[in-house]
Amino acid sequence: MATPPDFTAGQVLTAAQMNKIGLWVVKTETAFSAVASVTADSVFTADFTNYVLKLRYTTSTTGSVSFKLRASGTSASTNYNFQSINGNGASVSASGSTAQTSANIGILTNGSFFSSASVDLFGPQLAEATTYTSTNMNSQGAYTAPINYYIAGNHSTATAYDGIEILVASGTMTGSYTIYGYNE
Repeated sequence: MATPPDFTAGQVLTAAQMNKIGLWVVKTETAFSAVASVTADSVFTADFTNYVLKLRYTTSTTGSVSFKLRASGTSASTNYNFQSINGNGASVSASGSTAQTSANIGILTNGSFFSSASVDLFGPQLAEATTYTSTNMNSQGAYTAPINYYIAGNHSTATAYDGIEILVASGTMTGSYTIYGYNE
């Protein structure tokens, strides 16, 4: 029998084989256009400890992209803390923020250039602090001048969350996202 994930048509898979597969889609790819925010509720469950958010976006203005955790359809708007490092050409800069109303995950695009973010969320459904990392590739003026933006942070409130809101600080955003669950 082939080792998963190399499946063949008609193959019967055991639970042990299926449990070895890494990422499971918990929110299928969802497109959005010219919106200030999008929400995904009932995606964080006891089935998985950790989650990955894959985001492809462009923003209409100079507003950066962030997230808020959600419980029962309500977004949490306090206690987000993060540190970032930004590589732009030959320049590198770092900054940190505490007690914010959302968690930063991506820089603005200010127009036509699509960017991407891969966000790992650790334990959002647990009644304890949620930690996260975001790797953001950004293009603000041309695809030939990409910007590398790495963010590490937490939401220090010890609450179990079941959803997420993805939002832009100002203006609108267009793109798509998918959420995956996984256990380590």
